[in-house]
Amino acid sequence: MFKKYSVLAAFTMLFVITVNAQNKKKPAEIAKPKEETTPAAKGVIQFLYNSFDFGNVNEKGGKVYHTFKFVNSGYGPVKINDVITSCGCTQTNWITKVVEPNDTGYVQVVFDPDGRQGKLDKVITVLSDGSPKSQSLTIKGTVYPSKFNFANTFKYQYGNLAVITNMLNFPAVKNTSYDSTEIGFYNMSNKQIYVYRIDAPNHILITKPYDNMPPNTGMQLKVKYYPNRPVEYGPVKHEIKIHTNDDSIPIKTFYVSANIVEDFSYLTKSDRKKAPRAVFNKTEIDLGNNSLFSTPVAKFTITNKGKQDLLIRRVIRTCNCLSPVLSTTLIPKGKTATLDVTYSLANMAGPDTKIIKLITNDPNQPEVTLTVKINVTE
Repeated sequence: MFKKYSVLAAFTMLFVITVNAQNKKKPAEIAKPKEETTPAAKGVIQFLYNSFDFGNVNEKGGKVYHTFKFVNSGYGPVKINDVITSCGCTQTNWITKVVEPNDTGYVQVVFDPDGRQGKLDKVITVLSDGSPKSQSLTIKGTVYPSKFNFANTFKYQYGNLAVITNMLNFPAVKNTSYDSTEIGFYNMSNKQIYVYRIDAPNHILITKPYDNMPPNTGMQLKVKYYPNRPVEYGPVKHEIKIHTNDDSIPIKTFYVSANIVEDFSYLTKSDRKKAPRAVFNKTEIDLGNNSLFSTPVAKFTITNKGKQDLLIRRVIRTCNCLSPVLSTTLIPKGKTATLDVTYSLANMAGPDTKIIKLITNDPNQPEVTLTVKINVTE
C-alpha cells in the first residue's frame, strides 16, 4: 500500500515539473503579436475618355490612328503590362515606363480598314499593375468601300477637307429651346489637319471632340442653335467660319438658316380662349394692270378679335420691290391696324406675284402669308 502511494506521488510531481517547464519559455520563444500590414499604395489609370468614334473611314485610305490619354490619379506608381486587341486589324503601342502619381501616359490604337467594310466596333483591353488591373477602350466608326463611293457621303470639298454639306438648316427652333445638328468633316489629305478656331454668333454653340484630324479620318462638330436674344421670330441667316491649317482653303464657311417660332405649348385651353386672334380683310390682293415704274399700293387690314393684345412681331418681305408699312405693331382687343404694301415696278414686265409674311402672337396662326398680284404693262 505504501509503495502504491509513493509511485503516485512521484508521478504527480513529475507531471507538475514538466508543465511548469513548458510554461517557463525564454523571452525569445514567446510569440510576438502579428503586425497589421497596409497594402502598398497603387496607381490608378484614369482615361480622359474610353471610347472614340472615327466616323466615316475610307477602306483604301490607309490606317487610322487615335491616342487615348490617361492620368495616374492614384497614390502609387502604375505600369501598363499589356494591351490586348480583339482583332488583328488593330495594333497598339503604349507608354512603357512607370507612370508616377499625377503624371500622364497614353495608349495609341492603329486600325487598318483595308478589307474591313461596314461597322467598326473594336474593344482594346489595357492590363496594368494598378487598380483596376483591367480596363476596356473602344473604337467605333464605319468603313466605306472606296474613295469614290465615299465621296457620295461627303458631297462638298473645301480644299483638303470633304464635308457632308455646307448648309445647316434649323426649320423650327422654339423660342424656349434649341435645335442641334452636326458638321461632318473628312480629311482627304495625307497630312494632319488642325481646327484651331471657330467663329460663330454667340447663340450658336459649336464643340469639337478633338483639335486635329489625322489623314483619312473624320470629325463631327456638334452644333447647338439657340434663338438669339432678343428673339427675332421668323427666318434668320448666319455664317460660321472654321479656321484650319489646310493650305488649300484654310477658312471653311458654312451657311446657317433657321426659323424661330413661338412656343405656345404651355397655353391651357383657357389661355387659348383668352389669346389674341388676328383677322384679315383679305389675304390676297390683285393690283391689276399697272405701268412700268409706277408704285401701286395694296392695303390690308388686321383686326384683333381676341381678348388680349395682338402683337405683329415681324413683317417679312420676299422682294426688295415691296415696301410694307404697318400702322402699329400692337393691336388692342377689338382694334384694327393697316398694312400698306407699296409695289415698285422697275425692271419688270408681265404678270408677277409676291408675298409678305407676318409673324404674330396669335397661337392659332402665328405666321400669316399675304399675297400681292400684279400685271406690269409698258
